[in-house]
Amino acid sequence: MKRKNVRTASVVYYRDIRTHIVIFILLFLGILSIIKLLLLGNVNGAINLGLKYFALLVARFGLYITAPITDMSIYLFSFLNVFGINSMYIGDISFFISFSLIFYDMLRARKYIFTDSLTGLLNRRYYTEIIPKVIKLKEYMNKEFGIIVLDLDNFKPVNDKYGHESGDHVLKRVGEIINKHVRKSDLAIRYGGDEFVIIVNSNSPEIIDEIIKRIDEKVKKDLKIYNIGISAGKYIKTKDENIALEEMFSKADMNMYENKKRRKHAR
Repeated sequence: MKRKNVRTASVVYYRDIRTHIVIFILLFLGILSIIKLLLLGNVNGAINLGLKYFALLVARFGLYITAPITDMSIYLFSFLNVFGINSMYIGDISFFISFSLIFYDMLRARKYIFTDSLTGLLNRRYYTEIIPKVIKLKEYMNKEFGIIVLDLDNFKPVNDKYGHESGDHVLKRVGEIINKHVRKSDLAIRYGGDEFVIIVNSNSPEIIDEIIKRIDEKVKKDLKIYNIGISAGKYIKTKDENIALEEMFSKADMNMYENKKRRKHAR
């Protein structure tokens, strides 16, 4: 089955034959360059160049998200070494540029892997893979913290009445509002669908309630045309409490649904 490429701005998500072509060219030209140095009797130079090629090969082989300029820099490095061009250390500079671009793409890959493409918030993968480590670190440092679970009120009618494009617009705007109204030390996550999670770096109920209030007021104001609001639940973990992330989420989620029921009855 043919695999598709997903393009985001200048970044290309390679999952097809082109990745293998880059690696093949790197291997082929690398072997040629090393053999050439060995035939010239430059063993140390061959070892040094071999280590450079090995570093680029390993890094590029594990990289799926890359900008085209990264592979162009690899081709440049390879051809310079095949023809033995290193005046003014241009060969060494090209290796440094190639490796720097690969490293930069690795950082971008991490961002795409852990970022929700619609809202710009952290995604479910980050929640399941990274948040448990963050919590363990907080526990090791004896830090108390809170978790907020947010759910949108009246979101389903938006999709039904206005269409999924409007639904995406609502989710994107809510993501922007959440990101703007949490603090830099907090972690905002799109858990799934119209549900969001915030890990709050505080054990103060007042601070947590204030975050919820600001988000709720802004959502109601900006998305008034869709009659969108939020229901939220919170849970604060104390130092002496031995509780797993799933249980914390469950308690905050239960609190959120209780608040949602109260809001419905209050109307």
